[in-house]
Amino acid sequence: MAPVETTERLGRSLGFFSTFAIGTGTMIGAGIFILPGIAVANAGSGAIISFLLAGLISIATAISMSELATGMPVAGGSYYYISRTMGAALGAVIGLGSWMALIFKGTFALIGLAEYSQVFYPLPLYLVAAVTGVLLLIINYRGAKSSGSLQNIIVVILLVILVLFMGEVSFMVKPENFFPVASHGIMSIFTTTGIIFISYLGLAEAAAVSEEVKNPSKNLPRAFIASAIVVTLFYVGIMAVTVGFSGPEGTVTTVTPLADIAGLIAGDTGKFFIAFAALLATLSTANGAILSSSRFPFAMSRDSLMPEWFVLIHKKYETPHNAILVTGTVMVSLLFFFNIEQLARLGGAFNILIFILLNMAVIILRKRTLPGYEPTFRDPFFPFTQIFGVIGSILLLPLLGGFPLLFSVLLICVGAGWYMFYGKGKAMPAYNLFDLLENNVEKVSVEPSSVGRVLVPVSNPGHESDLLKLADFLGSEIICLHVIEVPSQTTLMVAQEAYHEKKIEMDCRFKEDFEHYPAKFGSKREYIIAFDHNISNSIIEQAEIENAGIIIMGWHESKRFKYSLGDVTNDVLLSSKNQIALLKGHLPDSIKKILVAYNGEINSVHGLYLAKKIASNTGATIRIIRIISPDEDPGNKEKIARELEDLVKKITSIPVSFKLLERYSVEDAILEVSNGYDLTIIGDSSKRFKISLLGTLSQRIARHSRKPVMIVKKSKPISKESLNNLLKKSSRKVYERIRKEKDPK
Repeated sequence: MAPVETTERLGRSLGFFSTFAIGTGTMIGAGIFILPGIAVANAGSGAIISFLLAGLISIATAISMSELATGMPVAGGSYYYISRTMGAALGAVIGLGSWMALIFKGTFALIGLAEYSQVFYPLPLYLVAAVTGVLLLIINYRGAKSSGSLQNIIVVILLVILVLFMGEVSFMVKPENFFPVASHGIMSIFTTTGIIFISYLGLAEAAAVSEEVKNPSKNLPRAFIASAIVVTLFYVGIMAVTVGFSGPEGTVTTVTPLADIAGLIAGDTGKFFIAFAALLATLSTANGAILSSSRFPFAMSRDSLMPEWFVLIHKKYETPHNAILVTGTVMVSLLFFFNIEQLARLGGAFNILIFILLNMAVIILRKRTLPGYEPTFRDPFFPFTQIFGVIGSILLLPLLGGFPLLFSVLLICVGAGWYMFYGKGKAMPAYNLFDLLENNVEKVSVEPSSVGRVLVPVSNPGHESDLLKLADFLGSEIICLHVIEVPSQTTLMVAQEAYHEKKIEMDCRFKEDFEHYPAKFGSKREYIIAFDHNISNSIIEQAEIENAGIIIMGWHESKRFKYSLGDVTNDVLLSSKNQIALLKGHLPDSIKKILVAYNGEINSVHGLYLAKKIASNTGATIRIIRIISPDEDPGNKEKIARELEDLVKKITSIPVSFKLLERYSVEDAILEVSNGYDLTIIGDSSKRFKISLLGTLSQRIARHSRKPVMIVKKSKPISKESLNNLLKKSSRKVYERIRKEKDPK
């Protein structure tokens, strides 16, 4: 009898209103009862505009999140969206930051709750906050459904009370109190927007429970956008009646501004009534924070960015109970380290950064393909919504002050360090932002696109025949390129005329050798003479014009400790958009055995494809080797062996075998094996942000190998290379313009 597989899942128990209540309750909670007084004190009547600006940025981000959430309705919210768009490293930073930002806001709400409780009975402030935090922890531990039900009740009562408050106070508003609009200066409005931005952190909390929402394709967009709009209307309305009642100088600037206004209007009864609403609001905020923030470590642990202990699901309550316990404990502990203003600023700083990245994620995913990402909701105003969200958030970030910015930088460093220490090599997703921008997220196919046209730049007569032979094996058309370098002081046309007059023997020899080369497989041949002030620029340009599938060049070893931008090979590697093959050594008359060093990366996959092309035209056999550490996990060794076995089975037209070698030194292993083969092919393993244009491994093997070596390198158009190329081209244009201005002739 087959074994029964058991799977633990989080149930989808949250409907539209429960999801709406989580976001609305958290955003409209503590902030609306505590921050208005601070805002009026800082910006006067301009505080109304501050809340409106923050609300508009939040609405824009809510629209972006709706698109992301319907494409990825998974627990983790902003962490999941950003990690799947920008990679595990940035995901670790945002996951940790989002988690801590929500915890800070939850702690902020607990202190606010304790402050308002003093209106009823003077108990020790931190005792009230701590006890409340523990009670909320227990509620969330028992399941999202009961927590969501509590949130629904609180939000309904809260909205009714606030509507009654605004209606009553609106009759006592004095229009003259709204002027001057910017009594504290225009900048105070933007600065205050940054200070009160923590009020809109609830969007991230609603997104964090996406996996538990019923019918996410409809309920998520409705809940996100409705929450952002309703909260913005309430904040602006509350601020309008507060300013209209108290005046632009902010006569009500305490921690309990709405209760103070109610006390002035209706005495103790009114004050108690609003204080009760404030208790509900702060309770709602703290509850929403602990409910949602526990999802971040849970989601990170599923991606191997945190210990698996966080993934454990309670058998009875179906909740990530360990994640909730840690989150609640940290939230209560922070009560004793920061005051209420510090918590607001710290939570708001990272919230702004999250909003920036969420809006950028939509822009990226509209331009690139992420497998499995098919949102049912798409922003009809793209990209204007996202641009507004990004620019608005960026402008607010530096206005929060030095300490919140320092805290954000510290969190970024901690997140990046944690990824390097714990998650690197095993965390999901395995790709990063550049892979997505290059549309290289999915595993590279064993059958890349056909090479077709091959460009062979020639400059060394002793190496020309080897390059042409290799080109003949690989492509259907061979294009031989000879570049004549022209001094900057000489025009290209003058150089061309001089060339035809002098007929330099060396230059003519390249063409004669090419014409007499006995091509066996290339059906078409073309010879190009290019005149250029820069050889590497000419090679890159001609490859683009001729639509070459690959550029084949002779090995020119780079200086080990000196990065020379003048080296032709380096320049081509730096800037070319084409696939490149570098040949070190001379090919034998007959190629019978080919060795391919394979690691599954894109360059080694292309190297294997080129090996197959050569083998099919020469009758050679192919040996694939994969080097792993002897300390590698046994399960991973078996997995790699199975992958190689499957890879070999797919290649049926030519003899192919594989060998898994356990060595500590990859370089020594390849050099040792390569001695028994006619040609060794290596996919370059260089990383995007290394100074070396070729990886250290491929350089060492090519330098020390006694047999010919071919290094394959595929272009990475969004990498450092292309950025350098852009800078070089721009600099070259500026130089040419200056030169022409100095010498018009």
